[in-house]
Amino acid sequence: MHHYLFDWGDTLMVDQPGRPEPMCDWPEVQAVPNAVLALSQLTTFAKCHLATNAEASDQDQIRIALASVGLDNWIDRLFCFRSIGHRKPSAEFFGFVADSLSVAKSDMTMVGDGLEKDVLGAMQCGLNAIWYNPKRAAVPAGIVAIADLSELPSLAQRGHAPGASSRLL
Repeated sequence: MHHYLFDWGDTLMVDQPGRPEPMCDWPEVQAVPNAVLALSQLTTFAKCHLATNAEASDQDQIRIALASVGLDNWIDRLFCFRSIGHRKPSAEFFGFVADSLSVAKSDMTMVGDGLEKDVLGAMQCGLNAIWYNPKRAAVPAGIVAIADLSELPSLAQRGHAPGASSRLL
């Protein structure tokens, strides 16, 4: 079974940079468009997890925030900086995730809005990666990109090899 790792802020949930309190304490939180749809479809044939560098929120607080927008049921495991002690895109972070899931890095795909830390960093560590690029920025060669999370399940079902040279928008 393939495992998808999702970044949290601005990939699954809308981030508000500069807020010092945990996301679950924000007066308003919201999921990124089509996050629930994408996760509900992906989980029919893959495992979905969260991989985040969040500092203000611990795992329990992240679960509360995810539940407040209907995403909690679709996320199996949480991997966060506060628990692991390493940040994406370090080899230690992704190695910890692979060991915890007992899977090869090649059986994991990182999905995130950060080209450097989520996509290029994951690829350098041996994972597949898909860039969530809703702003439709120029896509570098060799990067797979989607502009909307609703594109992800069909991309995965088509057997697309993440990290291949095709570029999607």
